[in-house]
Amino acid sequence: MKVVVDTNILARLFLEPENAADGEQRAIVEKLFLQFSSIVIPTHVFCELAWILNTRNKFTKDEVYGVFRHLLKTTKIVCKEDEVNAGMLMLERGGDFADGVNEYTGRMMTNGESVFATFDKEAAKLLNERGIAAMIPQL
Repeated sequence: MKVVVDTNILARLFLEPENAADGEQRAIVEKLFLQFSSIVIPTHVFCELAWILNTRNKFTKDEVYGVFRHLLKTTKIVCKEDEVNAGMLMLERGGDFADGVNEYTGRMMTNGESVFATFDKEAAKLLNERGIAAMIPQL
């Protein structure tokens, strides 16, 4: 049997418990992961987890990258690796995971016939450096 996990399930594995309830939930998640043959993680869950770890819990982008690399090496994990890898390429360069995912999935939806528009100057710069069309819209 397969299980699809939400961000709050996955986060319990990587965040230090702040109280007894958090510790109990971590134990529940560990048991859950043992019960199922496959753990399905939607790409959006990776995006939310990156935000929670980096913004709310002060993980560095390198630490978030390490968490995701660990998950991808786990044989039970099922995800859209191409989308996750696009986000990880942005993390490797100091960018935001979700920017990499959003650009990549949009490009796949348009069969590569698009430019990524963002007000995030760093994201546009990092994508352009990789030869991916990105722009900052202007009036």
